[in-house]
Amino acid sequence: MKNVVLVRLKSNYNVVSPPLGIGYLLKALSRVDGVNPLFVDCHRDNLSDDKLLEMLQNSNPILIGFQVYSIDYYNFSSILPHVHRVCPEALIIAGGPHVSGLPDKTLIDNPTLDFVVNGEGEVTIQQLMHGLLNDALKDNIQEIPNLVYRQGDRIVHNNQQFVDVKNYGAPDWKRLEPDKYPPIQHGTFHKSNRVVPLLTSRGCPYPCTFCAGHLITGKKIRRRVLSDVIDEIEFLQSTYGYNEFIIEDENFTYYKEHVLDFAGEIEKRKIDCYFSFPNGIRLDRLDEEITIALKKMGTYLVGLGIESASPRILKSIKKNWDLDSVKQKIQMLKQHKIIVCGFFIFGFPDETKADIELTINYALKSGFDRAYIGNYIPLPGSDDFNDLIQKGELILDQIDWRTYTSGLGKIPYHPSAISSDELISLMRRATIKFYLRPGILFNFLLQILRPSSIKSLLFRIYKLFF
Repeated sequence: MKNVVLVRLKSNYNVVSPPLGIGYLLKALSRVDGVNPLFVDCHRDNLSDDKLLEMLQNSNPILIGFQVYSIDYYNFSSILPHVHRVCPEALIIAGGPHVSGLPDKTLIDNPTLDFVVNGEGEVTIQQLMHGLLNDALKDNIQEIPNLVYRQGDRIVHNNQQFVDVKNYGAPDWKRLEPDKYPPIQHGTFHKSNRVVPLLTSRGCPYPCTFCAGHLITGKKIRRRVLSDVIDEIEFLQSTYGYNEFIIEDENFTYYKEHVLDFAGEIEKRKIDCYFSFPNGIRLDRLDEEITIALKKMGTYLVGLGIESASPRILKSIKKNWDLDSVKQKIQMLKQHKIIVCGFFIFGFPDETKADIELTINYALKSGFDRAYIGNYIPLPGSDDFNDLIQKGELILDQIDWRTYTSGLGKIPYHPSAISSDELISLMRRATIKFYLRPGILFNFLLQILRPSSIKSLLFRIYKLFF
């Protein structure tokens, strides 16, 4: 048996949840004869670089794979030469949002990196391993979808292909070891002490200029087999005791029948659990029947990505909400006792203080129970990112990837009309104004009075204000 090791590196980000993407790659590898898939989560286990290198050396892998978000990229580039030093015979591959957004740049800057996966990796890694095990990789490499690699002085991009999600079912939960993760997965509050993420579909057809999700999962929504998803829920309940499921879909409510059938199957099997949607749902697909179904199946919280209340900014990012209709949908959710959290972004390209003031006022008056306000991040591969690079407002080689996220007290990018300090000040003021209202504050404090929730809340406050 040949070992293949998949790695998640340590990160400055405080969310520590089972990485579903890696779980699906482990599932794909487990179907290749002669392969022993291994997973090392440095973020979860707080592993030092030296410990990771020791584990890799001891496992003697034929292939080492890294999941790379932008905030991971500095650590990834720093450790890569050392990985090659301790495992000189192993091939090294990287996937994830950052390298899918910048595949050529990732290969050029990391000479010890052999391959990049541009998009989904299940078929890619299976075919790559078949080639390695059969000593046929050189002859068949051009047929492996989504693979990016060097060929002499040029970089080759193989054809992109999105997987049939029905073929893979649930991720490899046994190898992910979900019971080793902390209770706080996304936010400061959960209904249950046993929380785990879940994916029922992939893909997003919407054209938002600030998002690069389509580079990984495509623009066509592909749904898993419903019975298979419900089986996964029952397995996670019976095996690990999970009673709350965070649905990570980008578009769970896109197809009405998907929601109604899902809720109906939960009721049919008499599954008692909670659901939340911290990634958000699309309000323009929401109606009374869907809302009732969400509540019926156990949904207690949904996130809504409003982003901005400035008509000018909404038009520029291609997210043309009818803001009055949004308020009506918020009230509909609240009438069914579903907590509603609004997501807002400050600092879009060309945004002004006046635009942000519109967003602050809207957040205060729209009826949200909670609000998350983050600074804008130009995501690699997104339309915005490419446009800012072309205009010279972002210099690729000057980006500090160590702070390239929102909510960590750093501002990697700000529009010309607003300074970094002003943007931080606006975020702080908006957060204070939203939560220091008696009704909002009282209800919020009632919901988070658990040690794990308070710890997460204090972390967020520290990052925002200090």
